[in-house]
Amino acid sequence: MTLGTRRPHFRRHAPPPLRLTDDDIAIVRHVGKHRFLRSTHIVRLLRRPPKKVVERLGALYHTGYLDRPRAQLDYYATVKRPPYVYALGNRGAALITEIDGIEQPKVDWTDKNREAGRPFLEHTLLVADVMVAFECALHERPDIRLIEPDHILTGAPEAPRHARNPFKFSVRVNLNGFAGELSVVPDRVFGLDFTAERKRTYFFLEADRASMPVMRSSLLQTSIFRKFLAYGAGGGAGNAFGRQLGIGSFRVLTVSTSAERTSNMLSALQQATRASRQFLFADRAALDEAPDPLALEWLSGKGDRVRLAD
Repeated sequence: MTLGTRRPHFRRHAPPPLRLTDDDIAIVRHVGKHRFLRSTHIVRLLRRPPKKVVERLGALYHTGYLDRPRAQLDYYATVKRPPYVYALGNRGAALITEIDGIEQPKVDWTDKNREAGRPFLEHTLLVADVMVAFECALHERPDIRLIEPDHILTGAPEAPRHARNPFKFSVRVNLNGFAGELSVVPDRVFGLDFTAERKRTYFFLEADRASMPVMRSSLLQTSIFRKFLAYGAGGGAGNAFGRQLGIGSFRVLTVSTSAERTSNMLSALQQATRASRQFLFADRAALDEAPDPLALEWLSGKGDRVRLAD
């Protein structure tokens, strides 16, 4: 490649040998944890100058530690120079196994990333938007620690620890002639450890992109109402879902696409359960405008305004 020639965006070019730095390893770990991250996410997580991070990301891509999923290609037709989205590459997956002992799925990550569709990519990035915001907020709050899903599982009963999907929850529901089992899988399960207060709170995240109807005529079909019904039956005083993981009570955080969508969800919630203070809502614009999710006033199902750090 001659001087001044740009490397191709989505085709690797043979680079010079790369000596991995601590920041490089941190980048690979972050991407491995979240599945997909934008370069802007990684800049925030590392708290390093953007130019240096972008340079390292390019080097990690061209050496096969990271990948750039092709589902993002159409961004480049509509948005001027959007940030790249990164995923694990084969060498990155091998690195995590080597240094952390975390066995990665035995797959070709290039193929796996190529097969990822745009809806899956965008949904995963929305989950990352929320969780990266929490992680960055806690950089400034040494009195609060993020409790990761893996840490939650270490204290869970044996059965969920060995389950194929330990965060799949099922509960039997009887409502309006329907009697059967409903299952729900949160987009992320995490906790906040208020170390000075010796208090822990747990959350099940729902990152909503308005792709699922709020209400449907039958509980046999997926809907937001059906999810709320399952969470309500699995929470509250019985706390069946919490007991499955060996944790205390939990709250459901829903990030929606708009205030109007949130209003429709609140109407569905009132029909699904009375345990509505268990549910907290924020729309995407409010989350983006707030300094961080801990400072944000989340709207409860009862209409109260709640800060998670209070």
